[in-house]
Amino acid sequence: MPNPAISVIIPAYNAAATLSQTIASVLAQTDPDFEIVVVDDGSIDQTWDCLQTWATRDARVRPFRFANGGQAIARNRGLAQARGQWIAFLDADDWWTPDKLAAQKAALAANPQAALAYSWTDYVDDRAAFSHRGSYVSLEGAVLPALLQLNFLENGSNPLIRRSALAAVGWPNPTDPRPIAPFDPTLVPSEDWDLWLRLAARFPLVCVPRVQVLYRMAAGSQSANVARIARSGLACLRQTIAQHPHLAIHGPIAFGNFYKYLLYKYLAPRLDAVTLRLNPPDRQGLLGWQLGWHLLGHDPAFGRSPGAVKALLGLLLIGLCPPRLRANLLDRLGSRARWVNPQSLLGYIRRPSGPN
Repeated sequence: MPNPAISVIIPAYNAAATLSQTIASVLAQTDPDFEIVVVDDGSIDQTWDCLQTWATRDARVRPFRFANGGQAIARNRGLAQARGQWIAFLDADDWWTPDKLAAQKAALAANPQAALAYSWTDYVDDRAAFSHRGSYVSLEGAVLPALLQLNFLENGSNPLIRRSALAAVGWPNPTDPRPIAPFDPTLVPSEDWDLWLRLAARFPLVCVPRVQVLYRMAAGSQSANVARIARSGLACLRQTIAQHPHLAIHGPIAFGNFYKYLLYKYLAPRLDAVTLRLNPPDRQGLLGWQLGWHLLGHDPAFGRSPGAVKALLGLLLIGLCPPRLRANLLDRLGSRARWVNPQSLLGYIRRPSGPN
């Protein structure tokens, strides 16, 4: 049989609760010419049993099982097994709209110089309920400076990429038990942003300007670990600027945007009454104040904004009230809780204006 046109790579670790919805969203694609390479990254739940069930239902599902290597290595291991000429990655708790692959494939076919097609993202919570919209940026062409300022691809479940472009920045060796390319395991969970930046440094990008990616914000996910996001994301920014010194002029906006995102990630679960009752995160009070301090260092004007007042009130509430008392207080505040709602922080992230 001929090789499939598209390889969809899903790294999965203890993902039995969400994996079926993810796989079903791929099998529902309007373009059926794909394979699904799922890497069980040493799960200790029912992930492998779930994969075996799907593989018996549809031959396009190809499960592989390895000892735990982490998110980046699992993606690289999956890529080493891929047979398609277009590559897509999908986290095991996210899902796509049915036209995602077809639309991105058409965009790349219409732009033969482009290496990567991306779409817009919406965010859902643990209960798969809508949380908030993504950045909805529609930039194309040479976008490296803009992508440094803001990761408008937003996640690792978004793009469709030409195989030849990935090969140009590092294809994994199938015989290597722990491949370290093209996703860099030292940059988890920002290894996807790092790869998108390396691709954007060499190739144009194209956009499908509609929501096709639903990204789940799970409390225990890689993206919920704010301290780890900070370390890896800052390393990614510094590394990219060191490799492309002309990008230093964009550094203040890039770092300012990133610290606003980090502060939002810190505040949001600690100021949500439902999360505080079901799965309260560690207080980590010092981390929140450090993020705010660094944010003001890169964007002093933010300190004079209503968003800064909300962030300050939120930090004080976290520092003064234990989780259960905080949840009760947020409930009692009702609509007045908007004064500590960190959602507005995302509105202060400066959107890149276009390729430059």
